[in-house]
Parts: sequence; C-alpha cells; structure tokens
Amino acid sequence: MLKLTINRKVGSDAIPAQLTTLSVSWLNRQFKAVAVHRGVIAGTWEHPGEAEFTGNFDELLREAVQKTGYTGVNVSLLLTYPRLVQQVVDLPPAKGALLDKLVARQAQQQKFFTGEAAWAYEPAVSSKTSQRVILHLIPRSLLDQFVESCRRNDLHLTSVMPPSVVLQQQIPRLPLEKGEAVLLAAETGGSTTVVIGQGDGQVLLARTLPGNWNENAERLALDLNRTILFANEKYGVALHQGLWIFGQGAQAQAGVIDSNMQVSVRISPLEYNPLYWATEAPKLRSPPSPNFISSRLQKAPQRRVFARVVAASTAIIVAGSLGASACFLLKARQEKRNLALVASQFARLESKRNELQRVDAELSRKKRVVQLVLGDRPPPAPAWLLAYLSEAVPSDLVVTNLQVKREEGFWKVKLAGTPQQGVKHPDAQPVSYSVALLKSRLAGPPFHLEMSAPEDKADKAADEKSTAAASGVALPVWLNRVAGSLTRKDAQAKPELQNHFEIEGVMR
Repeated sequence: MLKLTINRKVGSDAIPAQLTTLSVSWLNRQFKAVAVHRGVIAGTWEHPGEAEFTGNFDELLREAVQKTGYTGVNVSLLLTYPRLVQQVVDLPPAKGALLDKLVARQAQQQKFFTGEAAWAYEPAVSSKTSQRVILHLIPRSLLDQFVESCRRNDLHLTSVMPPSVVLQQQIPRLPLEKGEAVLLAAETGGSTTVVIGQGDGQVLLARTLPGNWNENAERLALDLNRTILFANEKYGVALHQGLWIFGQGAQAQAGVIDSNMQVSVRISPLEYNPLYWATEAPKLRSPPSPNFISSRLQKAPQRRVFARVVAASTAIIVAGSLGASACFLLKARQEKRNLALVASQFARLESKRNELQRVDAELSRKKRVVQLVLGDRPPPAPAWLLAYLSEAVPSDLVVTNLQVKREEGFWKVKLAGTPQQGVKHPDAQPVSYSVALLKSRLAGPPFHLEMSAPEDKADKAADEKSTAAASGVALPVWLNRVAGSLTRKDAQAKPELQNHFEIEGVMR
C-alpha cells in the first residue's frame, strides 16, 4: 500500500504581495513576458515567432514593456541558452566568501565556451567527505549584454535563473515519501530540463538536454536513461517513482517515452499553460535560488537611491551650512558694530560719570564746609513763624506774646494776645471768631500747628480757693456747695467780656 505524505514546499504558491517586476522567460527562441504589479499579474505578452540570441534584447524588452503596460523598474529573466552549462562538482567543506572563491575557480574550469563565465550555484545532496553543489554557467558577455540592455531602457535586471530552479518547485508537490527520489523532465522551448530530487525537497542533479519529445522522443529517452544511470552511480539512488514529465506535448508523447525508458513514466499533476515559466519565476526567492546576478548588482538601485539621498542630504546640509555661515557672519558683523557702539557709549558714560563724580565731590566738600560752619543748628522756624504771623493774625487782634521752644523732634509754640483797641462798631464780630480764624490758619499749611487746649486759670483758682476754704474753715460741706453754686450762677448771670486769648500747639 502506497503511503502519501505532505512534504514541505520549497517555494510559495503565490507571488509576494509587495513584488513589482517584469518577469521574462526566454527559453531558447521563445520570448514571453508577464508584468507583475504588487503581486498581481497586470499584463502578458508573447513574442510571435522565434527570438534569436543576436543582440536584440533591447528591442524585445521595449516591446514587452509596451505590450504589458509595465510601469516598474525591476526585470527578472528565466533563461535557457544553448551554451548553458550545469555541472555537479565536489568541493571541500566551506561557507561564505571561501565557498564563493572555490565555486568561482570551478566555474572557470568547467566552462565549455570561450571567455569569462558567469556562475550561480545551489547546494546538492552531499557525501560525508565532500560538499556538492550544482554549478550553473553562462558566458559573462551574454549576462553583461542583458544588464546593459536593461540599463539603456531605464530598467534594472534583478535576477537571471535557469528553468531548472522553477521545475524543482514541483517535486514537493508530487506524492513522494521523504526518502524517495524522482526524475522530473520538462519541455523548455526546444530543449528538455531535467531535475532529480527527493521527497524532502533536496536536489541531486539538474541539467539541460538538447531536443525534446516533440522532435525526437526516442533520442530523448536515451538521454534520460543515461541520466538515470549517472544518478545511480553518483548517488546510489533508485528512482522509486520513475519519470514524471511536464510541458507542451507531454500527454501526447508519454506512451512513446514510456516504451523506451527503463522506469515508468507519469504525467505531472500540475497544469501547464504557455506562460507557466514566466508566471512561476516571480514566486522564487533569491537566495536560496541560484541567481547569475550577484548581490552587489542586485542592490545597485538601492545603492543609487542611497547615493542620491546622500547627495541630496549633503547638498541640503552644505546649503544649510552656507546659509547658516552667512547668517552667522552677518550677525557677527552686527555684533561687532553693536560692540563698537556700546564701547563709544560706555566711554561717553564713563566720561560723564567722572564729571558727575567730580561735581559730587565738590558739592560734598562744600556741604562739609557748610556743616563745619553751621554745625547741627536747627532751621530758623521761630523766625519763619513770626514772619507768617504778620499775614495770619486777623486785623482785630494783636499778638502780645510769642514763645517758641525747641523740644526733641518738634517745636512747642505758645501765642497770646488781646483784641485791637479802637472804635467799636455795633455790627463787629466777636473776638472768638477772629481767634478761631487764627487757629485755622495756623493749623493749615505751611506750619500745620497741632493745637492743645490751655488750662482755664479762673476755674483753677476757684477750685484752689474752694479747696483751701474747705480745709481751713470748719463749714459744713453742704454750705460750701451752696456757696460754690451761687458763685457760678452769678458768673453766668454776668458774663465778662473776653479781652485776652492764648493759643498753644506743637509744630513738627
């Protein structure tokens, strides 16, 4: 009972969503193109008739871009060329740059054409003592022609691969066990591409045979039997699943091939269409898929973009630096002028300050002289007050006594006078009005005299007399009160005319 397993797929069943490229398949004389925009096929084109390798890649590329409506930059090429060489070589165990050097040396030794070889390689099933790789070779001049043609059309060639790389992606989709091996052959534009691989996706052999089953199935069957014999001797494997064929005419020629083969022949379950190779090529990843375009050339657009960005950034920085330098230079000149102006102003102010210091010193000297002469004498406030009285005293009053005494921090003023002696008018105002007017003038500016009430001498003398009588004569208290009461009533009954006034106050 045959047990089927689901194997790990080497490739992807879908074109990457971010990919934009013009995928070209040039299989001998068949030239086909598929425009891919962001993972979606946007246009296809097949060149009518045969496309010879005679340096007309420029024209084919321009026509493919026009017919497919491609607007991108990247171009990928799947190539089968009569001088394409594929060899299995054994190398010492190595990695990285050392492995590339060993492969480059083998490429120059294994080529079957003149001139330098362009190479690409992929790992094969290795033995315990050596490391095996499948080496793909084409003339370097042909690869340079493709690169220059793309450059002249403002395009960038990102990959050039053999069709065996696409054919390998079918092996994991076949009903194989992990350790089983299979021979897969495909018709590729007049030639036959052959791949021997295992169910786990590892490749043992890849090569391109001249002719196909549509032209001469018997001869092709002979070449396939030799390939099986070589694989058996080289790897010691048996093809458990026999031969699987794929491509144009495979269904019609399967019986003829089967009759001439040592193993059974089956048809690949994948559906074939004329644009199969061009539509499957964008699904490949490089690496790990072998690519004749080096990583340095693949990254050339990024380097050019980076160089443009760096150049633009440098130009912007230089322009900004020049602008900043010019701005700083103008500011420096302005600051220099400001410093010169400030220096002149400082000199002028310094001269003025010296002049003011000289004047201040002279005034201080004179002040010291004045203080030395006058000492700490208070201002002549009494004289000022005396001079002011000539204006402040009403005309019906006469000042008879003026006392100004200096206290600590203020002047104590005592003023006395009498009414003016003269003709008495019947409508004359009382003396108390004139005294009140004098007090208001003295309380106002400029002296602001603070008034204090003088003692009532008559009341004081009466009180002293009553006290003396009360203490010297043994009269009853109530008699003294009656006498005092009568005395006050007499005084109120007979008012005396005011013929004297006194004003006391403080002047600060």
